Amino acid sequence: MFKENKYYGEVWFVDKEETKCFCILNFINGRVSLETNLRSDRSVYKHQIILGVFTGLGYITFIDCRIKFSQSGITEVRIYQPKYCFISINHFVQISGLKFKKFEIGNDAIVDWTAKTNWYDFSEDKLIKESDISDHFRIEELGLSIEIKQTSSSSIGHKEFVLKNDGYLIFESDEEISLLTAFDYYNIFQKFLQFISARTRQFSFFSFQCLTCGESVAIYYQENKFEKSGSSYIHLYYDEILEDLSTLIKQAYISTEFKFCLDKLMENLLGTNLSHSRRFINSIATFEAFNKLYVNHKNKKLADYLKCNKENILAISKINEISFDDFISKIIRSRDYHVHSNIKNKNIFSDFELLYISFLLDFTVGLGLLKNMRVSKKILDKVVSQGELVFVHMQKSNKILNEDTLETNS
Repeated sequence: MFKENKYYGEVWFVDKEETKCFCILNFINGRVSLETNLRSDRSVYKHQIILGVFTGLGYITFIDCRIKFSQSGITEVRIYQPKYCFISINHFVQISGLKFKKFEIGNDAIVDWTAKTNWYDFSEDKLIKESDISDHFRIEELGLSIEIKQTSSSSIGHKEFVLKNDGYLIFESDEEISLLTAFDYYNIFQKFLQFISARTRQFSFFSFQCLTCGESVAIYYQENKFEKSGSSYIHLYYDEILEDLSTLIKQAYISTEFKFCLDKLMENLLGTNLSHSRRFINSIATFEAFNKLYVNHKNKKLADYLKCNKENILAISKINEISFDDFISKIIRSRDYHVHSNIKNKNIFSDFELLYISFLLDFTVGLGLLKNMRVSKKILDKVVSQGELVFVHMQKSNKILNEDTLETNS
């Protein structure tokens, strides 16, 4: 969408084209800013709409433009940061009552997930390219079709030939939808992708088909929620989960229970700078929510929920079954210490251990959700193996790395 870091053009306020001013559009670290001497006589911190025309981009409608910097003197300087940018080749976008049926998103997270590889076979002097992907998924209840595509694009010059894999999501609705509905459909998929693969990224482009002129209009906004996301959680590649993908995607869109659990999981999977105790509390809340919604044990205590998930917890943690009751009692004491302020509780998990108890509970929820949707045993076994890798082996390695020599020898 923005192939350069800097564009030149002119901007003005709606219905005030006589205020047209020179502007530099900067695109830095995924954020758009407008550097200009365009100013209003009114004392405001945000302008709802600014219009602009830029070389190499076209007509841009900037929405919710906050003033991030202001300076007066011999010349006026303003730096605006718009929340949304609508880009069209031929016209400005009227956002009031905006509706469309089809929109397309480019996102390299799809490329990471599908993991298709191209390579050059020097022995036979030819390029080997894996097959493209184009799979359709239908959610009849919403009148919505989703296509997942992975294809390749190339560029050639006198110095190099570049072959690049590209990933796309194409949404098509039977009925006209609003922009906010489109955002919601896309965000649900992003959460699902984070859950199933721990791979989400900022989209590279987001475009919809204008119902009036048939032209493709692009929109840009910064996805702060999914920026630099990643976690020590479930990692399932596209081909591995393909047989179950239709069921999982449908559940992500129509199941209130699944969407609620996804939202709770996202607090940890996308959270930044969370303390270990905060992460543990989030996991307790997610674990209890999953059990109330899926295990159907309403008004039960945490101990009951842990016992209902005994098989999955033992499979992931590899703790001795004899120690299970003591283990869950320690989880409960730790919960009471951090949630209910029972600071007199003894024999609770250390701050370091809380991190891995949190991982264990999140994996247990993920495994339970996938079991409930009857995915293949092969997939379930892989999730158990990944959970074991984190809870047992990663914890063991990081415990050594985090040892404090002064504490050990005090």
